[in-house]
Amino acid sequence: MLTKADSLRLPALNQLMRESGLTMREARPRAGEFAAEMLSKLRTKIESQLSGCKYPPKAYLSVASELWIELMLW
Repeated sequence: MLTKADSLRLPALNQLMRESGLTMREARPRAGEFAAEMLSKLRTKIESQLSGCKYPPKAYLSVASELWIELMLW
């Protein structure tokens, strides 16, 4: 299980603001989608590394916190 998957949202928000010159208010709606892209890339790397294990995972699950959802709606 990939825990703390939603921990990428703040780095995604910061990266969007830094690279695109957006304000927090402008970047916030895009942060979720950008974090999902970051997670997808990270997940690919993790799956690649774990596939070489003697007993690789059969499935992967990303879990998001409800607290983050409340903060994003703020």
